Amino acid sequence: MLSETAILREGYDALQRLLPRGWSCSCVAEPRGADLQLTVRSPDDAVAEMVVEAKRRVPLGLIPKVRAALSRAGTTATPLLVAGWLSPLSRAELTAVGVNYLDLTGNVDIRLERPGLYIRTSGANRDPEPTSSTLNSLKGAGAARAVRALADFLPPYGVRQLAEASGASAPVLSRVLALLEREQLVTRNPHGAVETVAWANVLRRWGEDYGFQRSHRAVPCLEPRGTSALTRKLLTSPETWAATGTMGVPPGVAVVPVRLSTVYVESPERTASALGLKIVESGANVVLVEPADAGVYARSLRGDDGVVRCAPSQVYADLLSGPGRGSAEAAALMEWMEANESAWRRRT
Repeated sequence: MLSETAILREGYDALQRLLPRGWSCSCVAEPRGADLQLTVRSPDDAVAEMVVEAKRRVPLGLIPKVRAALSRAGTTATPLLVAGWLSPLSRAELTAVGVNYLDLTGNVDIRLERPGLYIRTSGANRDPEPTSSTLNSLKGAGAARAVRALADFLPPYGVRQLAEASGASAPVLSRVLALLEREQLVTRNPHGAVETVAWANVLRRWGEDYGFQRSHRAVPCLEPRGTSALTRKLLTSPETWAATGTMGVPPGVAVVPVRLSTVYVESPERTASALGLKIVESGANVVLVEPADAGVYARSLRGDDGVVRCAPSQVYADLLSGPGRGSAEAAALMEWMEANESAWRRRT
């Protein structure tokens, strides 16, 4: 893996190649508290200053520190982060906090107001040089249970305490915690107990690896009389079920009407037959889903309307990658979750 000095050098070379014809950049001899300070010059001799920070990898939890360091280095200069590789989630967060970035795989987003400049290119979405650790992703049912537990339960807690409260595997919890600690999304005390969890970013990080279609078996169905008829039938069903997706969003939070009802059930074919639904290849308004693991039902709640909904942490992940892919609904749900933690998070 390249050193930060080498990353800085290669990043500077890459920036020079990316500049349009007639533009140039040069290094300032004495940077003010930054790894590098640049002067970018346009063809009409307009000049902008950039302060540059170099990192091998930038996990989501490190971005506030990077932003603060760049701000201290130059209050009027445009901040630029140069890295070996940046994940999609880290890139999105950097854009949100106003930090330009360039990674050596080709992910670039550089914006200058004066002189006006916009450079955006795409590179790798997966780490080309993953570290040789025991866990490098949050794929799989075990990791899903662990992430859900970390989001759903209020710290502080020990690993065994959380495992007993949530039903997640203690060994898997330990490995997931090690990954999230590396990415500075959780903190632990010297005894290993979890003290803080950046749960919103933990769920976003899980969303990078979790895939609804890949994780579960979905069967498209048709209820000719629509969502209301489906709901009435579910309320009298003796089987285990829980709504997710748009149907799983708490009442009053959804930004669009329920047009596709997504429901976890033990056996989609059996449930379809029992509820009088027709299994179809196109035109579905219901998706019955056989989960890869019963953990999707953990901490589900029955609302005042009788609908059993998956926990918000599960619904959020499903909205990101499930049928219909409701990114706007996911954003609305996250806003509600942040404003109403007491409504869905609990003590161990």
